[in-house]
Amino acid sequence: MKIKSNTLYIILYFLLFFVHFAIWQWMGVGFETTFIRYYLFLTILFMMVITILSIVRKIYPTYIGFAFMGLVMFKLMVMFLIMKKLNLSEVPNYKLQFIIPYLLSLLLETLYAVKLIRTEDFSHLKKEEMKECDEEEQQSI
Repeated sequence: MKIKSNTLYIILYFLLFFVHFAIWQWMGVGFETTFIRYYLFLTILFMMVITILSIVRKIYPTYIGFAFMGLVMFKLMVMFLIMKKLNLSEVPNYKLQFIIPYLLSLLLETLYAVKLIRTEDFSHLKKEEMKECDEEEQQSI
């Protein structure tokens, strides 16, 4: 059974959540509702980025990189707008507690985008090679 790449990145993301929550509980920080609300919002953004990149790959495969850059800018903008509503500043060392999950989710999104770009480049090369082989066969006949 082969796991799709989308599923692998989603599993890694939720593994990140559980590890961070375990560390959070071990440290006894408290503020579990703030933590859960932050991760819920971050999960929605993460799933949105993965889904939109998959859609862009099918419709406009040459623009995956541009779509990724735009989505990263959008995600950062939304995070700054929502930070006050999530009351992140109440948590001690909130910058450290909340920037690491954001950056790790960004790392997973980046790796997913790079994988999509690489597979698209290879499929494009294979199509070109097939065309060249067909042209050579027709010329030899």
